[in-house]
Amino acid sequence: MPEMNISKKLSRWSLEDAREVGHVLVIRCGLCNITRRFLPGDILKLRKNTTLNRLKFVCQKCDKGTYIDVNVYYPSAGDIGKLPIRRLAGIRDVRMPIWRDETL
Repeated sequence: MPEMNISKKLSRWSLEDAREVGHVLVIRCGLCNITRRFLPGDILKLRKNTTLNRLKFVCQKCDKGTYIDVNVYYPSAGDIGKLPIRRLAGIRDVRMPIWRDETL
């Protein structure tokens, strides 16, 4: 049986579905050729549940989002202990002052 088109597969899968079956999100920047892997459960802590084709990422190295490619990967038994995955260590809220102009 032929392999399913990846865009159709991503439009049907949500972050919650990928988390339930144990998939890993593979995010690749085509400009600087960096591949990062994330667990869908960590992404769910930052964003609401959405389909995988609607996820928008920005490369942390080149700061561009136009070259980002999102795929899913099911890790095999040989990948356990060898596959580098980025985990969410914490969420930092940035406090930024908001100014308004007034006249005396």
